[in-house]
Amino acid sequence: MQSPFEGKQPLGVVYNTSMDRPDAALALALLYGFQGKRESRIGSISINGAGLGAAIFCDLVQRFYTPGPLRNGNQVLMPGLAADGPLPADLAMVQAVISRTEYVRSIKRVGDTSLPEAVIRNGVIFNAEAVMILSARATYLAKTLDLDGVKELYKDRVKMLVIVDSGNPQDAPAMRKVLAEFPSPVIFCGREIGESLPFPGAAIDKDFAWTPAHPIADAYHAFRSGTYDFPSYDLAAALYAVHSDKNFFQLSEPGAIALNDDATMKFAPGPGKVRSLIPDPTRKQDILQLFVEVSSAKPVIPTPRVRRPDAGKASPAPAAITKKPGS
Repeated sequence: MQSPFEGKQPLGVVYNTSMDRPDAALALALLYGFQGKRESRIGSISINGAGLGAAIFCDLVQRFYTPGPLRNGNQVLMPGLAADGPLPADLAMVQAVISRTEYVRSIKRVGDTSLPEAVIRNGVIFNAEAVMILSARATYLAKTLDLDGVKELYKDRVKMLVIVDSGNPQDAPAMRKVLAEFPSPVIFCGREIGESLPFPGAAIDKDFAWTPAHPIADAYHAFRSGTYDFPSYDLAAALYAVHSDKNFFQLSEPGAIALNDDATMKFAPGPGKVRSLIPDPTRKQDILQLFVEVSSAKPVIPTPRVRRPDAGKASPAPAAITKKPGS
């Protein structure tokens, strides 16, 4: 894709999440922190296994971390929401945030969201180079592989797919399809990675206190009372996806992701194309400090950018996002 703006564009991140744990909320904050530093940008967010409140939460976090005039649909994709069946009840973690009137949001109903498989695809289309993080079930990522031209698109533009294991069961048939057909390198962020990096809960009240209303702090306190540390499952995956060149983690020899009888995942050394992250104890404090500093950073107001006179001729028409029936 040819950019309508001058200069090299940052790496796009396509985040597939259930937004049901504090580490998922913190990973979103971390990614917006990287975006503020122009080290990456969020290409799209797709939500699977959660209610409408999770989509509203992701939308208002985006508005919180990117203040200023609302950008148009060619620059920011509305979150995708898996809503082809009954939606789960909203969790207390997101209810506590979306119930506050201080936070600006654009989503009010299911029809304001988009089809998850379209948003996943378009998050890649709108970026010259992208990475994917799969923390939710693989259902809709697998569906994208059946869309026309998507495998070629992913092969050309997706640098890697990082699969997160938090111990939750997967959609086994969909995951097998992804592992068999995804054309880019696959990295497994095992459960032990997140558990080896407990995010310091004390930092929530200290480093996020620069504003009286912070959606990440609100979500943390609503998930569980008191001050508690929690595994950095999605945070670790997001860090590696954006900064794989910084040697925060080591990599295993190639192997495969195996699915247990209960649809949980494990990494199996041997024949295969998947590589697993290995924790490096010497980098633990560096990583935790980075998590806190970047995720708690104040939002960066975007600087207006000047379009080239011929930008309209050089840029292809954006891919349409199919809306849900009745939206």
